[in-house]
Amino acid sequence: MLNNLFLKDYPAALRRIIAQEPARLIEREIQLPTIAQYLDKKRENAALIEQEKLVNEKQKLTKLQHNIISSIKQYGYWKGSINKIFDFQEANTLISLCESSYQFLKQDLNKYNFQQQNTVTLSPRLIYNNSRNWIIYQAGLNEKLLQIAHQYIGLPVGYHGAEIRLSRANPDKLDMAGPKTPHKDCEEGQKYPLLKAVLYLSDVTEDNGPFTIIQKNQSKPFTGYKGTLILADTSQNLHHGMPLKHGERMILFWTYSSHRPRCPHRCIIWPHSHIAVRKMTRNMSLVQQQAARWREYLPFLLCPVRYYPFPGHNFFLGDRNITG
Repeated sequence: MLNNLFLKDYPAALRRIIAQEPARLIEREIQLPTIAQYLDKKRENAALIEQEKLVNEKQKLTKLQHNIISSIKQYGYWKGSINKIFDFQEANTLISLCESSYQFLKQDLNKYNFQQQNTVTLSPRLIYNNSRNWIIYQAGLNEKLLQIAHQYIGLPVGYHGAEIRLSRANPDKLDMAGPKTPHKDCEEGQKYPLLKAVLYLSDVTEDNGPFTIIQKNQSKPFTGYKGTLILADTSQNLHHGMPLKHGERMILFWTYSSHRPRCPHRCIIWPHSHIAVRKMTRNMSLVQQQAARWREYLPFLLCPVRYYPFPGHNFFLGDRNITG
């Protein structure tokens, strides 16, 4: 049993070391006062340059988009339905494609006992290898979502891709591991805004792991039916998935940062190569392509790990996020 587990996890452990060690070195460098001040000033100048684009774009936003942005700025989140952003047919197609991945996720989950793992992430190969599934990735580049992210972040947007996760309840004890621990996402170093979209692919009650934000020591679990969409700043707010007490939970995540995040070395959950991203976005608008391809333009020294070709959550990096 132990030998089988070691053989299964050894390649992941090796990749984890390869990914983390350069990150730790860069982390120490960007924390140096002189470098930190330089990066802050550079971002400040970039934000000033971006102001004219933001003003012009703001004039074209719908009333709903204005309300969503105001809600995120005031409360740290917005909750609604996917049909508020996508038209009915687009939403149904997206959810149907995501649901078709359930059997693959279930097979992966069945490889582990409850002590090993209770959450799995869809293999990125299942998205990229079937062009029909590209919609799952492309949907995160919805222009209304990108506009909301642009207005909230204040800089050109960097899209981090799609993750579908399936979680199950542990009949023996509550599973508090990994992202079920309250934390803040660190792609922006918790210094600048970050936007995460959470789409429920199954009905989520308080008993089966709702996405939860913690503010002023108060937990706010977001329950909802399939199709519920939550937009939240996960850099500024402690958040986690509540441990499942019963059944299963299936969720889709899209993440947005600035195109030059404060900590690009922490953005290592990136399952698609540059070639794959170009293929999946070749028929999309210039703005969408730029949001998807932001990694191509990062200096190598800031982000030595560009391509991490396996689901991030399966090999959760404990120091990727900071717990509260």
